[in-house]
Amino acid sequence: MIFYLAKPGSTEKARVAFPASFSEIKHVLYKLEHYEGGASSVRIQDAEGPAKKLVKYLRHAELEWQTGVDKLNRLARRFDSMDSETRELFFAVLDARITSSIYNVMNTLADFDQYELVHGVSTDQELGKWLVEQGMAGVYFPKPVLTYLDYAAIGAGYYADHDGAYTPSGYVKRRKTTQTQKEEEKTAFALTLASPASTHRLGLPASDDDLEQAKRALRLDDLDSAAIRDVEIDYPWAHLLDMDSITLQDAHILAKCVQEMTAQELRVFGAVLEAEQPNSFSDANLTAMYLDDYELVEDSEREYGREALRKAGADDEILDMLDGFTDFDALGRSEMEADGVRETSFGHVRRLSAPWPEQGPEIGQTMC
Repeated sequence: MIFYLAKPGSTEKARVAFPASFSEIKHVLYKLEHYEGGASSVRIQDAEGPAKKLVKYLRHAELEWQTGVDKLNRLARRFDSMDSETRELFFAVLDARITSSIYNVMNTLADFDQYELVHGVSTDQELGKWLVEQGMAGVYFPKPVLTYLDYAAIGAGYYADHDGAYTPSGYVKRRKTTQTQKEEEKTAFALTLASPASTHRLGLPASDDDLEQAKRALRLDDLDSAAIRDVEIDYPWAHLLDMDSITLQDAHILAKCVQEMTAQELRVFGAVLEAEQPNSFSDANLTAMYLDDYELVEDSEREYGREALRKAGADDEILDMLDGFTDFDALGRSEMEADGVRETSFGHVRRLSAPWPEQGPEIGQTMC
């Protein structure tokens, strides 16, 4: 994904390929500010290819901060993997939500696959005709009466009673899910929200319908003003999260990430939380987004040492020859320290991009 960064009113632009490191972005910001003579905000001004449509939603993304760059990196990875049909749906949901910030774009990225796009339907008239043709109008109409139907009235009535929106690409509506399915879904995350009027337990990740129901129950126009009275997270690593810094938005993002994790990934996430000890709930979200940068490794120092030799080219025959003449435990301990392996209650874990620094004597003590 290619974006062009510039200062407001400037003709000087910097071409940046995302995903990008924060150090790269800081270098670009420095060059632009130096060129213009003085510091001021830098914004996304343009893009290449399909990403051009994203510019209008991202003009206010704060690139001066690590969190803003991290969000754009995550967006770039997901967007670049989409096919044209998926991108069309993504843009349609963005249009339906009248999105205008990076936060709303990321929320849409987390749940836009719960929607579907009906092409060629952008008015009440077209919606009404489509409903009748699909047998979704709630009434069966014999063919002779079809020419006399008020399709606009049928469409307007349906539009008013359902969670959908017209966009330039067509009519966006939520996919059908049965009540039974919703009841059977396990709510691993839940927040109890409170307002002066009431309290409401909200399961996460929440749909737009769930959020609207919460607003009505709390008699609030915006859930950001609701207080978080209680947090329920049904995972063994929940105690490692900083609940004092939790927000509804951060909880929704993490719940969505966790929902898509495998059992092994959930264990890796617990190990990384214990090793990284994130300072805030938002930092824990970043850990979840970049979970593929970590892996669990052999708990046995002996097996870790043997695996290091395998990576160096030794086969099982050579390893058998070395057995009895090589201190595999000492080799494994040394390799673990070099790789920055950390011991946690979820298993031994290491970071792939930049190994954690050695912990000194404590690492030897915990791994002996």
